[in-house]
Amino acid sequence: MAEDVVDLIEAAELPLEQVGGKARGLGRLVAAGFPVPPGFCLTVDAFAASPDGAEDEGDAGGPGLLPDAVARARARWDTLHAPHGVAVRSSATSEDGATSSAAGQYESVLGVRTFEELLAAVGRCRRSRHSAGAEAYRGRIGLDDEAPAMAVVVQAMVAPTWAGVVFTAEGPVARADHLVLVEAVEGLGTGLVDGLVEPSRAAFSRHEPHAPAFSTSFGERMGESAERSGPLRALVRTALAVEEALGGPQDIEWALDDDGLHVLQARPITAAVPHPTRFGDWVSEVPGARWARMSICDSWLSDPLSPLFASTLFPTLIDRWATNWGGPTALRRRSPLIPEPMHGTVNGFAYLRFDFPLSRHPLRTLRLTARWLGFHLSRVERRWRGEVLPALRDGLERARDTPLADLAPAEVLRRIRTVEELSARYWAVIGGLAWHWNTSEWLLDAVLARGGRRTAGMTAGSLLVGGERLAHQADRALERIAAADPAAEEELLREYLERFGHLVYSLDPAEATAIDDPSMLRSVVAGRRDGGEPGTRAQLPGSGGEGDPVRRLGRGPLGRTRLRIYRWAHHWSGVRDEALHHFTLGWPFMRAGYLELGARLVRAGLLDADDDVFYLTGEELSGWVSTGAGDARWRDLVSERRLRRQWQRRLNPPDVVPADARIMLFGTDITSLALFGVERQEEREDGLSGSAVSPGSYTGRARVVHEIAQADALERGEILVVRQVTPAWAPLLARVGAVVADVGGALSHGSVVAREYGIPAVMGVRTATSRIVTGNMLTVDGDSGTVRLLGDA
Repeated sequence: MAEDVVDLIEAAELPLEQVGGKARGLGRLVAAGFPVPPGFCLTVDAFAASPDGAEDEGDAGGPGLLPDAVARARARWDTLHAPHGVAVRSSATSEDGATSSAAGQYESVLGVRTFEELLAAVGRCRRSRHSAGAEAYRGRIGLDDEAPAMAVVVQAMVAPTWAGVVFTAEGPVARADHLVLVEAVEGLGTGLVDGLVEPSRAAFSRHEPHAPAFSTSFGERMGESAERSGPLRALVRTALAVEEALGGPQDIEWALDDDGLHVLQARPITAAVPHPTRFGDWVSEVPGARWARMSICDSWLSDPLSPLFASTLFPTLIDRWATNWGGPTALRRRSPLIPEPMHGTVNGFAYLRFDFPLSRHPLRTLRLTARWLGFHLSRVERRWRGEVLPALRDGLERARDTPLADLAPAEVLRRIRTVEELSARYWAVIGGLAWHWNTSEWLLDAVLARGGRRTAGMTAGSLLVGGERLAHQADRALERIAAADPAAEEELLREYLERFGHLVYSLDPAEATAIDDPSMLRSVVAGRRDGGEPGTRAQLPGSGGEGDPVRRLGRGPLGRTRLRIYRWAHHWSGVRDEALHHFTLGWPFMRAGYLELGARLVRAGLLDADDDVFYLTGEELSGWVSTGAGDARWRDLVSERRLRRQWQRRLNPPDVVPADARIMLFGTDITSLALFGVERQEEREDGLSGSAVSPGSYTGRARVVHEIAQADALERGEILVVRQVTPAWAPLLARVGAVVADVGGALSHGSVVAREYGIPAVMGVRTATSRIVTGNMLTVDGDSGTVRLLGDA
């Protein structure tokens, strides 16, 4: 039996040296029953050899086929059902292997409709193995310089409505937390494979029911949703079946037409697939709603929310904040101006609504504006000091009067809810305080910028640092621990945590605090004890000396005006320091309470670990507390939700959703007011840009820290690259040369911390933690708000 022209299913049983990797892989797919378009293979034996034993490429433009092979190929051609023509592709013996794919290195010819065109296409495919690109590829991956033997695959084409590729895992070895990554275009997939078309993207769990990791609008057009399985999840199931049949993660080309799914080819994944930072669509889950990552979302919540926080404390915080200027919930629901709900998530990230139809209701808008101004211009500081802060302290003291382990589940949850409510009322009054400190700092910067040579180089940030601020107090406490006898470290650290341990790295209680894990503090103390790390470096404003920056504000009417504004801003800067310090007093208690309930759920056999509780919703947890009955599926749900949050962390949330969302007031775009303090610049090829929040320039090695547990690796003088900076990060800043953060602006809390430590900082960069990798050399310019990428160290 001649084996120079064979059906694809026959190629599965022939040696790789005879049919090449692509034909053999397609043959195995056909043999396993997958929907592969019909076709045949011209094996290596079909081609003539020259007198020296090398394969003959034939005359110029010819296929180099043996005469008998041409006849047998003609017979196969005549019986092949291919109404849309055929694709002619290489199948080199080194192609689509376990160590090299050679994807795109050899020529493919599509839309071949006559036998004469087929012969010409076969010749083109064969000759492409000698191309400069193919030779460079082989040299780069360490293959022999000699071109490999090559078979050719002829396969019927389909006329797809959608086509693309699917990666069954994110690397050559599949892990449980890997995603199945799908890229798709409408029509033929050639533009996608050639890198000429930007595809739509989706990502799915490897585990049934293969839930989508991120929202996917194009999947919805194909009939897919989070609740309903459609063509995309059918593709995922087929792709994973291909992976199992072929014995490892696969890069699969596919097409979807009126007859269903077709697998066009599959090759082993030979290298890590890039993380899908651009996967998913940023589409509102509330039809017509517009969202912004403003206020609490930008300053405190850089990561996707845990299900428990998203359904309990987060909405409570926003509801109390909206009550200040919009009135009680019942009143807001009747107002055509105020959208409900005011809070939400997109791909897990926190957003606030800003689709206020202000122009449609001018009288109501005036009343709402008056109510807003009335709150912010009221004696909000007196209310904070005299009512809200004492209420939080007293309520927290009462909540902690009995060990949590001695309380019934219902009482534990009641006390958590009480502290959540007190914390939300505290956050609501911070909204009024923040108007004063933001406005005063902005105004101080404005008058300094117009002061000419007298105030040249001065900024609000440089004037408002220092003094007896809490960042400095915390820093001195760490210095005392480092200077003390090591035997006293534990006692002094306990005292430090009693005063500063409530400061959080994220508002989401799912994230550990310094009380839970003080290893970062121990690392800072060790560094200072060894004499390698200084304390805070910010220069304090003078008190009357020749170089006192306050004296440079000048005399006369203008100087006195600047001085009054400076004193106003200085007062509110101190209020900000104290108010934000106390904001999270209740967080350690709330986290401990939830972990106590989680431990009881573990003992009840409903969860595997106490911190799994953060992956239940508030409704699910309340139901168990009130009835004692849980859901046997919680373990699987928690596992899926953990993975989804882990995947969502890879994404870079935009400022607004949808991208063209704007707030209009009587024809004027006032969107910038919602994003007050955040500057956006165009990204450059050699760097990133954001808000210039702390002056100075520094060049050094980057250290990307995705979570505080990784901070121990941070070395002195490195540039800290993080999602966000909250006051809890302050102890690390004495170690670094500069800071770059994904979120935050000139008025965010992290910017104040950076200025207190006197280090250059650029925040609101958005893509810093995904574009920068540890080891990159950077120049951080805190004056211009730019981060220049200089390469590796």
